[in-house]
Amino acid sequence: MKRIILLTLLLTTAYIAQIFAQTPTLPHHRTLDELERMPSYIAGHTESAKNLAEPPPSPVRTMGEWEEIQALIITWRSYPAILTEIVRHAVNECKVFIISQNPAQVTNALTLSNIPLDSVVIVQAPSNSVWVRDYGPWTIYLNDIDSLAIADWIYNRPRPLDDAVPSAIADHFNLPIYEATAPPYALVHTGGNHLVDGMGTAFSSDLLLEENSGQSERYIDSVAHTFLGVNQYVKFRKLPYDGIHHLDMHMRVIDEETILMGQYPEGIADGPQIEANIEYLRRNFTTPFGNNYRIERLPMPPGTTGLYPDNGGVYRTFTNSVFVNKTIIVPIYDPQYDTVALRVYRENLPGYNIQGIDCDGMISALGAIHCITKSVGVHDPLWIAHPRLRDTYVTEGEYPVQAIIKHRSGIASATLYYRTAEGEPYIGIPMIVSAEADTYTAAIPAQAAGTTVQYYIEATAVSGKVQRRPIVAPEGYFPFEVKAFAEAPVAAALYPQGVFCPEGAVQFRDDSRNGVTTYQWLFPGGQPESAAEANPAVAYANPGTYTATLIAENPAGADTATFEVVVAEPILPYEETFSADPTPWTVDNPDGDDAAWALSDEGNCDGGSFMIDNYNVNTSFTRDYFRTTFDLREMETAQLLFDVAYAPYDGNNYDGLRVNVRRCDGSHKALYNKSNMDLATVPTPVSSAFSPSGCEQWRQEQVDLSDFVGEIITIEFENIGGYGNRLFVDNIQMNDQALPNIAPEVAVTNPLDGAVFEVSELPVLTLQAAAADPDGEVTGVAFWVNGVEVGIDNEAPYEWIYSVPSYGVFSIEARATDNDGAQSISATVQITVNQVSGVDNPAGQMPLTVYPNPTGGEISLRFSAPEAGTAQCMLHDALGRLVYTTELGITPGEQIHRIDTGELPAGCYWLSLQSGTRQAGVKVVVQ
Repeated sequence: MKRIILLTLLLTTAYIAQIFAQTPTLPHHRTLDELERMPSYIAGHTESAKNLAEPPPSPVRTMGEWEEIQALIITWRSYPAILTEIVRHAVNECKVFIISQNPAQVTNALTLSNIPLDSVVIVQAPSNSVWVRDYGPWTIYLNDIDSLAIADWIYNRPRPLDDAVPSAIADHFNLPIYEATAPPYALVHTGGNHLVDGMGTAFSSDLLLEENSGQSERYIDSVAHTFLGVNQYVKFRKLPYDGIHHLDMHMRVIDEETILMGQYPEGIADGPQIEANIEYLRRNFTTPFGNNYRIERLPMPPGTTGLYPDNGGVYRTFTNSVFVNKTIIVPIYDPQYDTVALRVYRENLPGYNIQGIDCDGMISALGAIHCITKSVGVHDPLWIAHPRLRDTYVTEGEYPVQAIIKHRSGIASATLYYRTAEGEPYIGIPMIVSAEADTYTAAIPAQAAGTTVQYYIEATAVSGKVQRRPIVAPEGYFPFEVKAFAEAPVAAALYPQGVFCPEGAVQFRDDSRNGVTTYQWLFPGGQPESAAEANPAVAYANPGTYTATLIAENPAGADTATFEVVVAEPILPYEETFSADPTPWTVDNPDGDDAAWALSDEGNCDGGSFMIDNYNVNTSFTRDYFRTTFDLREMETAQLLFDVAYAPYDGNNYDGLRVNVRRCDGSHKALYNKSNMDLATVPTPVSSAFSPSGCEQWRQEQVDLSDFVGEIITIEFENIGGYGNRLFVDNIQMNDQALPNIAPEVAVTNPLDGAVFEVSELPVLTLQAAAADPDGEVTGVAFWVNGVEVGIDNEAPYEWIYSVPSYGVFSIEARATDNDGAQSISATVQITVNQVSGVDNPAGQMPLTVYPNPTGGEISLRFSAPEAGTAQCMLHDALGRLVYTTELGITPGEQIHRIDTGELPAGCYWLSLQSGTRQAGVKVVVQ
């Protein structure tokens, strides 16, 4: 009986193998065999490509998916019925390039489906799978629009035929190809996990970090910048139930500022992590135009049984769509869910030809339309990038419109067209190029509440090419509504996550709803203590926990929101051996499970260590942290050292460790990033609870912190849970291996500390500082007002023109940097600007004239005083040293005082004159 079963199994296996050899259907995810082969595949790939990784010769920009394309690419393998329907809709918009080893089969299938072949090009080339989105070519433009090229990386599947497709496409189009496939530019990645906005922002899940284990986030960002033009890289946490962790399974970028994001019922499946990722994005990043991201929601439908992925349902998604010029092809599944999704697309992208294709037969393979298509941009793009106007409550004035418009021949004209009712003719307004190159502006007149405005932008290149944005205009357009104040505001604001540094700026961005006419911000303990603008910045001088309050008002009422700001107390670098409770380190266990960083006395070389248990607790898709804030302002070439011990459980159950550095502005990078066997300190996985048996199972790691010297930073150790095994960290220390460097000296010389300006109008002040470096030279002095940098002067005498923005108290500092990167901060100068009426001297200073200037000896000071008294006169040299001081007796009215400078060496000096709360200052040159 066993023999019969075995024979049947062998025959069945042979039959399946024969079919697979004829029409192999590889899944979207990696097979178990591929998981085992991936490390050797990457090693072999990078070795064979070591002479091919040449970066582009000039800066590049990756095309946004809504831009004009010349071709759509598909690979004719699995799901021919769906591929056929994609071709049916795409041939009306562009050429369709089909990769196939059997052109006759493709031709017959399309002909039988009554699809014309005029726009079909069959590229006879081998492939492994249908998932061309992941391995296909990336359209990049050198210098934004100058010339078309192809970019590529190492495909994150060991499928060499797929990995060769970008080169085949580049050859067919006769385009240069730039491949990040070998050190120092090797990058493992996948197209479904790389979404872009056409302006240098990219989005991926942190699968990207995992698949580039051993490389820092800084390295990954650098390669993405060089080959893809990425300037801002947003990396989201992976979703627990998306088996491939590709963003296109729940996210669709539809313009530079708008994202369609999948939405589950509350608490269901990947819903909680999607919501957390949205919050992370909107709090920590802005669009390329400096605005908050606009998030629109697409429902994530259940499977045919009504179950969602957390209960075994298939991972249906509507975000996996593709732009094909004026058509958008959307996956659909069931009319009861499809109707809502298609409506969302039509409302957000009016004028586009929205076409649905039933993908229920393929979605269980974790992919749909976007996953099996890829685009090639046109050779001659006329690029229009624009932050679409949003709904407004403004009914007076105008609505400014701006756009970046570029073409390699130049722009002959640009026009803004708008109308206020469907079917009405558009009104054209010429757009004017601004002082900022390639930026064009115009304005739509304000409209009455209840009006819906529809508009588009049209540009003509010098070559004669015409382009519109949106590309479907004038049939399609950007709409926005002029609303009436019907409800009180809902006060809300965005600001970066994490802790902040003393005297570092916390930038708030208004996110209130229902329209706001008046903002009142209160910052107890901060500078400033209050503000009236929508997006203020505040600084806190001392560590602590502070409350910021926003009061938002409109004609229908008011609302209040409060926000907590934590300012850390930085510590000087020291060595942490975990021999006792590590007081400076804060443990963060966001999930509240039984796995958290804690002291351990197991398996250590020299006492205690810090350990997290990924073995006994299922830590899959969890993160656990311990962190503290260091003051590196006295260090020069900082280096972080720590010991690690780890073993994965097996090839599927493993964990990761990242060391993140957070700056005072909330930005952060993973400077250390290892997982699985890259993190392991033993040669093979361990299927029992790991504990290092001796010092040989520990490894010291080094992280270069040179980019952060002169700063206050937070060091954060992050456990990437994968239900693998126990992870140990010990002996954390920082080294400064450079020779001691003496920091520069710096002092604010104008205005004087305690000065009070009684003014009827806000004054313009000349901020001045003296700085010197005992063992080098000063490379620049930055001026900071209320914790915000307002300007830098790189040459002595150091000064900056500062327009006082409001009345109140201002704290002024100068921060000098020397040629070794060391930085010093001056003593704080505090001034007060009060508003009064009828002041003869609106600047709050004495009118002072000095002559002759330049001088070779005596100088005369001519000024007017309101009353008798004394005035202190001081001269500082270019290094900030006081070289002369005297007290002058003054009388009411205009007067002249003489000072002998004949004994002073030739050079530049700063003369300060102060009498009571009145002051004056002027530069004096002695020859």
